[in-house]
Amino acid sequence: MTSLLRLALATATLLIGPTALPAAAQDTPSPPASPAPSPLRVFTVGASVSAGFGLSAELATEKDVALAVFLEAALTERGRERVTFVDEGEGWFFNAPYKSGAKLVDAAIEGDADLVVGVDFLFWYAYGNGSRLSPRRAKGLQAGLRQLERLKRPLIIGDLPDISHALKGSGPFGAPIVNRSMFPTPEELRAMNATIRAWAEERPEVRVLPLADLMGRYVESKPVRVRDLEWKVSSLGEALQKDLLHPNARGTAWVAMILADEITTVPGFDDGNFRFDEGAVLGQLEELTRESRERRAEKERRRAERKAKREARAKEKEEAGKGQRLAPTR
Repeated sequence: MTSLLRLALATATLLIGPTALPAAAQDTPSPPASPAPSPLRVFTVGASVSAGFGLSAELATEKDVALAVFLEAALTERGRERVTFVDEGEGWFFNAPYKSGAKLVDAAIEGDADLVVGVDFLFWYAYGNGSRLSPRRAKGLQAGLRQLERLKRPLIIGDLPDISHALKGSGPFGAPIVNRSMFPTPEELRAMNATIRAWAEERPEVRVLPLADLMGRYVESKPVRVRDLEWKVSSLGEALQKDLLHPNARGTAWVAMILADEITTVPGFDDGNFRFDEGAVLGQLEELTRESRERRAEKERRRAERKAKREARAKEKEEAGKGQRLAPTR
């Protein structure tokens, strides 16, 4: 090879670089990772059970602890990445179910819920004392079902339990919080539950949680089961608050696990999202409510300090008054 040829080849190498590899062998940037799917949004809509009525007293929290928090406590680590619960429970639902029901359904629609859980949504459409414009019983139930029809998405609703035992309960002021005039007759109750089941059967996206059966098991001390767990309530006080209407913390944990079992049958959810262990659920609930309990404890401490100061000032004033009365006169 002549010097001139070698020089030409060297010059070409400098200009174009080493011989290129085939395109398939070249390093190519990795495609961007697919973004993690957004968590499934589950809205809990309903009345006082959904709102966790009365549980702040038992759990020593700042506010009542909603059913949505118990459901969150039932999530596994994987479930916390894939599912989020939104609380839309309303304690005053009983006072105006037509207005409250419409508002909560609106919230679920506007919040783009993937699943709606209305464990006690229908209760006060059937129970309570209605009016000409907002009747209860069968007409009220139809109004509640019409609201739910607006959802157009997966739904779990509770049927209607017999709560006649609550007439022996004790509310915040000592008396029962319900009275006989609020109740449907046994025949009306059976007919309305049949209506709920028939309505759900026509809608594949709707599932019915058998609250009537659950409450009946509590009353009759029959075993309650979810997965491989079993709980036989020997007295209503084990599962219900003193009013014999609202579940206590343990009772709510069981409602949450029974609901979780039903949620796993909804497309998009699976067994890996939830734990079915009462102790683990209540333990996680304690962690989720820790800050609320600490805030309440701090408020109570400050309240006690203010009370002690008031009492100390009152005592000083009283002692000063006694001293003036005992002072000799001149």
